[in-house]
This record gives sequence, C-alpha cells and structure tokens, in this order.
Amino acid sequence: MKNDIKLKKAVARFLILCVMLPFAGCSLEEETYSIYTPETFYANEQQILSSLSGVYRFFASTTGMGVEYRCLELSADQVVVHEKIQGWWGGANFSQLMEHEWDASHGYIGGAWNTYFRTVGQTNALISSLENSGLDGSLVDGPIAELRTLRAYAYFFLMDLFGNVPVFTDPKVDPLNLPTQNTRAEVFQFVTTEMEAALENLPTKSEAGNAYYGRFTKEAVNALLSIIYLNAEVYTGNAMYDKAITNADAVINSGAYSLLPNYFDNFVYNNDNNAEFIFGAVYSPDISGGIGHPLVQKVLPGIQGGLFGLPYTPQNGFGTRPSVMNKYEDEDDRKSMFIGYGPLTDPRNGEVVMVERIVPDNNSTLYNPDTSTEGPVPYEIIPATGIRLQPMNAGIKWVKWGLDPNTNGGNAGNDIAFVRYADILLVKAEALLRNGDAGGALPLVNQVRERSNATLLTAVTLDDILDERGRELAFEMSRRRDLIRFGKFGDAWEFKEVSEDFRTLYPIPRAAIEANPNLQQNPGY
Repeated sequence: MKNDIKLKKAVARFLILCVMLPFAGCSLEEETYSIYTPETFYANEQQILSSLSGVYRFFASTTGMGVEYRCLELSADQVVVHEKIQGWWGGANFSQLMEHEWDASHGYIGGAWNTYFRTVGQTNALISSLENSGLDGSLVDGPIAELRTLRAYAYFFLMDLFGNVPVFTDPKVDPLNLPTQNTRAEVFQFVTTEMEAALENLPTKSEAGNAYYGRFTKEAVNALLSIIYLNAEVYTGNAMYDKAITNADAVINSGAYSLLPNYFDNFVYNNDNNAEFIFGAVYSPDISGGIGHPLVQKVLPGIQGGLFGLPYTPQNGFGTRPSVMNKYEDEDDRKSMFIGYGPLTDPRNGEVVMVERIVPDNNSTLYNPDTSTEGPVPYEIIPATGIRLQPMNAGIKWVKWGLDPNTNGGNAGNDIAFVRYADILLVKAEALLRNGDAGGALPLVNQVRERSNATLLTAVTLDDILDERGRELAFEMSRRRDLIRFGKFGDAWEFKEVSEDFRTLYPIPRAAIEANPNLQQNPGY
C-alpha cells in the first residue's frame, strides 16, 4: 500500500518555499509561515516523516509530463508533439524544444529551473529545521541523509540541464550577498560528495523493506551515483567509469533488485513495490493529498465517448517518430507499446476502434449503435508530415504506462521510476565497454534483451548500447542525457535539422539573471 509515503500537508506549516533568489517573482521579504519553530514542531518520528513526504511528493511531480519532462524529452529524438490543425498542442514552447531553437526566455526552461531550485530551497529549509530541532540523532540523521540526497539529485538535474549553477545550502538568502555560480565540475563534486556522505545514514533495501518504498535507500543512492559517474566526462572533462561500475555493482550485488519477467509489469497501474523499481515517483491520486499523472491521457488519440473505457477524452498530445518504433524487432515485446499506422485497436480485446467519422480538425466520436447517426468507420492512424498543422489522427502514439482503471479525472496512479534495475545493468555494460571490457558488457546487455524476447547479440558496440538504452528506457527521461554523452545530440532526425554544439546546455533563464546579476549566461545565448 502506498501510504508508506503519506502525502500529508503538514510540511506547509513551516517550509520556506522561496529561498533561492534565482526564482523569478520570489520576494526577499521575510514571511511568518507558522507559530511552529524547529524546536516546537517536531515531537516524534511521524512528524518528521510527514515533512519529508511533502518534499518527495513535490519532486515526484517532475515526472508527470510537465515542464521538467518536456525539457528532458522534447529536445531529444524520441518524444514529439504534433501541433493540430486547429492549433491544439501548438506554440513556440513545443516547437523550439523539438527544433533546438530555444532562447533564455523559454517558458518551460524557466519552469524547470524554478522547480529544481524550489526542491533545493525546500530541502535546505528542512535540513536546517531538523538540525535545530533538538531531537536525538537516531531520529534525524536518516531523514537528513535523505534530504541531502534529494537536494543533490535536484542539483544533478540543474548541472545536467544548465551547467554552471549556484550551490547554495543555507535556509534563506542574504539579499546583500547573493549566490554566485559554481562551475559545472564544482556542482558535480558537490552532488557526488553529498550522496556518498548520505550513504552512511541510509538503510539498505533489505533493512528497510517496503517501508522505504519511494524513499532513498543505500542502493538507490548507489544507482544514482552510477548514472552520474557514467556521465562524469560530460560534466567534468574526466571519465570516471570505474566509479560507475563500483556503484552499479553495489546495486547488483545487493540482490535486492531484479528484472521483472514481463517488461510491462514495470508500468502497470499497480506497479508499486516491484523488484525492478529502485527509485522513483509515487503516485496515489486515490488518497487524500495524493498526486496523479496524466501520461496516458496526454498520449492517446483524441476520441470522445470513453475510448478504452476511460472516463475522459484523451488529449492527443505526445507522440513519437517512426525511427523510434523502427528500432525494435517485430518479436521484441517492447514494440507493442506503440500505436502505429493503420486501424486503432482496443488493447483490452484487440477489436478495431470504430468512430462515427474521422474528423481531421477535432476529436472523433466513438460509434454507438444506439445513438450514432453516422458510421461506423475504423479510426485510422496516418503518418505525420511535420510538427505543425497536422490532422488529429496523424502521428505514431505510444502507451508505455498502462491504463489505470481507477483513474481520477485523468490522473493515473502508475508509479514512475527515475531509475530501474535494467538501467543499472546497461550503465555497467556501457562503463565496462568504455573501459575496454566488451566480454563483460555483452551478457549484461543480453540480459535486458532476453527479457523482451529480442534477439541476443553475439558482440556489442557502443552504438548497440545507445540503441538498447533507447529501446529499454524509451520515454523515461534519460534520452537527452544519453545522446549528449554519445555526441549525437546535435544530429539531424525527423522534424529537426543539425543543431549547434552549445545546445547541449540550456540557457540560464533570463528572469533568473535579472533577479540575480551574479549569474552569467551560458555560451551561445
């Protein structure tokens, strides 16, 4: 049951949500949020956990197809949004990300900056509160380690997306001493040092059991460190593949995780506490204070009338490119996530979806023999010819996270992993291969492929690993980072021309620079 992470609102009593000056619109005026102080608020472990849950919940929402997801995925070569004829899902915020033409005023980029720095602010405030609570270390050391890890993870995304950013750990900003930028390498050092220090006060997965589901364990931190060290050369100029392997081995050798027999069991609506989920976002829209995500709602074709028995009209927003689906063998189980060209079928029974008529510039309506005066005709998915002014039924769709029968107004409860065990196997394989050990890398890649009935490889190259990561982790927020690490982020692909090297970093948002003149813009912007 997901109430292990009780998404309570008690954290709002004392959180100082606006502690980093780079937030656009934040006031430096001190506000009184509550009569509670660090010395009086915390009386027991449950109150500490209620505070912790609010920060985890906020960070979890970054996986839900909002601005953070869009910055991570739309600039890469998998997720695409086709503007509809009547203008739905259109506008510069989408097209600029897909075509690599954004600037420092881009709304989604500014939103992502604010989100991750808000997590920094929340964790800074809570760490300070716990340190000044007067409670015994046995109660606060573990939660502080979790908060330090979450803060470091937020800084990982800031480092990855923006490069040089201020490392700030105080609970509030001195307006006479505004934060200055650290180099990307310095942020990397902060991130890895904080995570490694936190390991001492975190339980292992076996010690924590299900009580830590959605929270950081030692293995979860090792998993994040393996990913960070795999990308060390991008962030610092120095490769650190040995450290990536060491941390991946800490996860693998723990025996706490394994590949699920069925790939799609990772993504079903009741996927909590599964053996492959190392760390991620816990979604519980069915409980008070819980959050849901609209991943299925925003992907499915726009058909009114309860498509697939869902209680909403899908939004027909996020699709993909033909090249993505074509990377899979026909026998590969993972290929079934795609809704390709031709008649749309109902995944519950395999029957073709019948509509009254296909409406190129609006939602079609499901055929109902008792009420429809038109049809029935099969709903056909047709190729998209670009990212602008496309018919409603154009473009390949994907449904990776399964339908949730308990969807609450479009908000689903499938938990979304930031990191799965399959990712760690591929991280180790790549690090081994980059260190010259192809023999050690091959069985790890084949372990992932075998689970999905893909043909086993007889040899492995770096291109093979990039392709396998693309297949296994499609739409899971790692593709931009992978393309940059492999030097392919500027390549041309469908609906995008070759782009400049400086695009591997987003610009520091203009609003942030206007709020804090100590911030310097990234090259190219």
